[in-house]
Amino acid sequence: MNYAISFITAMRVVIGVMEAVLITRVFCEFKVVRRDTAPFQFLLQVSEPLLNPVRRILLKQSKENKLKFDISPFVVLIILYLLDTLLKNFLR
Repeated sequence: MNYAISFITAMRVVIGVMEAVLITRVFCEFKVVRRDTAPFQFLLQVSEPLLNPVRRILLKQSKENKLKFDISPFVVLIILYLLDTLLKNFLR
């Protein structure tokens, strides 16, 4: 049982870090941070594996109507929040 608690706690930490990375990326894109800087490239490399599958699903759903904004970071944040809540309920 102790291993399960440790695993769930580690997963919640990873989810928290990914939420922070996504929020930082969105903030940097709004603040027009240069995309060729090393910190921004790091944010791209860490967040793209999460965003690409969601982006592809959203593009398939709206094939005839192109999206004006990339809402995939917000969708991923909602999914991460739901996963975190589910894991938190397992600890109780």
